[in-house]
Amino acid sequence: MFRTSWVCGLIGLVVQSTPGLAGWAPLPNAPAIGSHEDVFFATPQIGWVVNGAGHISRTTDGGQSWEFQEDEPSYLRSVGFADTLQGWAGSLDGVPLLYATTDGGDNWTPVLNIPDPQPTGICGIWVVNERVVYACGKYDGTSARVIKTTDGGATWTSQDLVPLANTLIDCCFFDADHGFVVGAIGVGNARQAVILGTTDGGVTWTTRHTTTRTAEWCWKISFPTASIGYVSIERFSGSTYYLQTTDGGLTWQDRFFRDNYIVQGIGFATPDLGWIGGPTGQCYETTDGGASWHPAGFGVHVNRFRFFGPPIGYAVGSTVYKYTTATGLEDESAVPQPALGVLSITPNPVQSMGSFQMEGLLQGRLVEIYSADGRLRDVLRLVAGKAQWHASDLARGTYFAKVAGDSDTQPRKFVVIR
Repeated sequence: MFRTSWVCGLIGLVVQSTPGLAGWAPLPNAPAIGSHEDVFFATPQIGWVVNGAGHISRTTDGGQSWEFQEDEPSYLRSVGFADTLQGWAGSLDGVPLLYATTDGGDNWTPVLNIPDPQPTGICGIWVVNERVVYACGKYDGTSARVIKTTDGGATWTSQDLVPLANTLIDCCFFDADHGFVVGAIGVGNARQAVILGTTDGGVTWTTRHTTTRTAEWCWKISFPTASIGYVSIERFSGSTYYLQTTDGGLTWQDRFFRDNYIVQGIGFATPDLGWIGGPTGQCYETTDGGASWHPAGFGVHVNRFRFFGPPIGYAVGSTVYKYTTATGLEDESAVPQPALGVLSITPNPVQSMGSFQMEGLLQGRLVEIYSADGRLRDVLRLVAGKAQWHASDLARGTYFAKVAGDSDTQPRKFVVIR
């Protein structure tokens, strides 16, 4: 067995595709009030969107219908969940900074135990597991601060990252210790886009990249693999760019996008297949890792993309969009049994060790394990169609396993109960 790093998720537009075809499309019954700022799915079926009107809505059927849950007196900018019950939503105006739920969003309560120095708003949230959560903000002013909990929100710490940055907009973590925050250094037209990284859970931060241009800032992060990642850069005139890494974020390279397009959301489903969106117009798509871009035919004001494993993606902007492939994770009963075989997982639920078996598969095939938010958590090599797997380092919750590189084989759901 060999292990890969966890993969940071992507942005949120939700699309409904034609049956049997891959693509993005708007969800016809998506919440219609306000500009949607963030989306998060705990399973392929259960997810939430938040918007600038302070509304929180939930779906339990993959976006086909939505339930209005909450109307807060805040501009809600970010949302993240550890599982189907425990989650957080961040406020842009900081009154209060954060809301929390322990019942899937049926009830939300203000988080009032965040110490000073507090950010003036929460632009990005990253939930590592049910105990470890990071959040950062804000996109304007000099509120470059990171808050963190290691006990599920019972206590929080707050860290000021000035003089490394003046603003922070998004965050992404591979695990409890390794991750990134992005934003800008400098203020006004003098600001430059900046990426900061930590390897010790935020005790120390180092500058991984600063752009040479001014009047711009980093906006969103997308890691389709542990090595390859992308960061969008927002600027309001002239040529626009994004950043790419091929070494897990140690170094970053500028990539030209196009002229006179305000970039915000960026999301890659694979190292080659990705999208950029923003308030300027429709989204653009690349199928060659950014070497070329073409109009994608969907999306208005897209701010966030998130992908739930390879087959399913959600994005948010003026509405909610969903991306699906010919087969997906949404309804296992609707996916025909493939001729290749069925991936079985025993025991299920699993407490400490599980066994994967795929009849009919050749030796050497790989099985990928994804957490409920679409992050790659492990890769196993099948030997004679079997693999042993240890769950000792995974939090309780729902996971999915699929055969790597095989879009026709049905993903299987399993639960860790340790």
